[in-house]
Amino acid sequence: MKKFFILIIYLLFSSSHIGGFNIPSRLVKNDNGTYQLIVNGSPFIMLAGELHNSSSSTVEYLNSLWKPLKDLNLNTVLASVAWEQFEPQEGTYDYTLIDNLINEARRHQLKLGILWFGSWKNGESSYAPTWVKEDTRRFTRVQTADGKEIETLSPFCENTMRADAKAFRALVKHIREVDQMYGTVIALQPENEVGVFQDMDYSSISVKAYEQKVPAILMDYMKKNRQRLHPEFRSIWEEHGLKGAGTWKEVFGDNHWSKSFYTVWQYASYVNFVAAAAKEVYPLPTFCNCWLVQKPEDLPGVYPNGGPVSRVMDIWKAAAPNVDVLSPDIYLPDFKNIVKDYHRADNPLWIPESVMKPANAFWAFGEYDALCYSPFGIEDGAGNFIFAQSYKVLGELMPLITRYQGTERMIGIMKSEDEKERVVVMGDYNLRIVYESDDAYGLIIQTEADEFIVAGMNMKVYFSSVNSQKIGYIKQVWEGGFSAKGEWRTTRLLNGDETYHNAVLIVKGRRTMTSNRISNYDAKHTDEIFVYSPSSFQSLWSPGIYRVTTYLR
Repeated sequence: MKKFFILIIYLLFSSSHIGGFNIPSRLVKNDNGTYQLIVNGSPFIMLAGELHNSSSSTVEYLNSLWKPLKDLNLNTVLASVAWEQFEPQEGTYDYTLIDNLINEARRHQLKLGILWFGSWKNGESSYAPTWVKEDTRRFTRVQTADGKEIETLSPFCENTMRADAKAFRALVKHIREVDQMYGTVIALQPENEVGVFQDMDYSSISVKAYEQKVPAILMDYMKKNRQRLHPEFRSIWEEHGLKGAGTWKEVFGDNHWSKSFYTVWQYASYVNFVAAAAKEVYPLPTFCNCWLVQKPEDLPGVYPNGGPVSRVMDIWKAAAPNVDVLSPDIYLPDFKNIVKDYHRADNPLWIPESVMKPANAFWAFGEYDALCYSPFGIEDGAGNFIFAQSYKVLGELMPLITRYQGTERMIGIMKSEDEKERVVVMGDYNLRIVYESDDAYGLIIQTEADEFIVAGMNMKVYFSSVNSQKIGYIKQVWEGGFSAKGEWRTTRLLNGDETYHNAVLIVKGRRTMTSNRISNYDAKHTDEIFVYSPSSFQSLWSPGIYRVTTYLR
């Protein structure tokens, strides 16, 4: 009876109920326009890592990874489930891998994002079941301009779309049955980096679709959101007369852009159908990732043509309402501009794949209210001291980060090339942030009118008054951190040499004495290393947390 009562309380207060389902995870848009991921009733930010493609393909291999993943201070793991393994024979589902994945993640107190490798992965179809691959008449392929079939499944094949959606629905239904009480799985990704490496599919059904009118849903969306359309997309429409209706060629011209736009519409519609099948049985938040345009001059087909790259996000928004977030996989160096492109009023920032660079995470969370940051091949980072400690610091700050999302009281810090400093206004203070090295990064949160929490490393922060008639100065600097309950704990009161007598906050970072061998350790990302006697002891630097009180006079 007691367990039953606890369960009822949990269902009533911990989660939302949609369509009769207990939904432990949902995406909400607050009054200030900021999106938040709510997990079991509280805001949640994914300090994530994505496994290599094959790491979750066997129980034995996957289970060897949980300890190193936990040591990296993740709170979420993104892991793939392949259609070929889940449905090895048509209509026969194998739940072995998904059950183990959920049970072990729960045992290690980690959340999960499930990546469905169905019809496509990286613009290819290698994860489809053999019974799909072998039946080219029922499950048709993309054709080249000279009529040759390639191995990629055509997005215009309804049989494939329905088979894919049926399998994904069965997977998600099972996830609901075994996990809705616990909320281990908090997000779903239908497909992975969809698209095709050519300008269009030249199969007969595709060519016929290209001759049809642009769907009214897309035209209505374009008219309604004309001023907010992505500039690259809007400019093509404008160049061809801003027509309110017509065929793809008439509206966008007979060129590679019109071919790309109708291809994008088809992929987005297909993925929307797959996502809708899953949401019907368990409406968890969904996101779709993409292989980015590598160079501005690259035409569709150089990258997978069909995915939600920034220039065609508006087509996806119109065609795929069951996809909640469009997400960039970021391996390019221009991180700041890419995240700015994807952070829109209708699209929160969610980064499912990137490099293991802690500065990116601090910038995304502090500057653009990101809901997820996830390096790819996360298991390769086992033992990466700087990254693990960076996630630890972000984990300590999560209650504050979620509290100040969408406000002007939080900023991210990341040095760009040739940038020496940054000046920002926070309340009554000018903050001058001077970078001390190329890997200077962090974030600043103004918690009170005269109090700031500063986290990061390799920078200095000067406080002055925005009022030229007043002087702003540091009152005290406390080094420390937050407990699991969110309580501030002081390590040191800094003064004298550590702050130039309260003239400046010197964000050097935390120093950790260790006698352990740090594998995959990159010394260039530290402020300094001291070697003591015995030589096995090292002093390693990582991001620190500082509580700064200030005053005006």
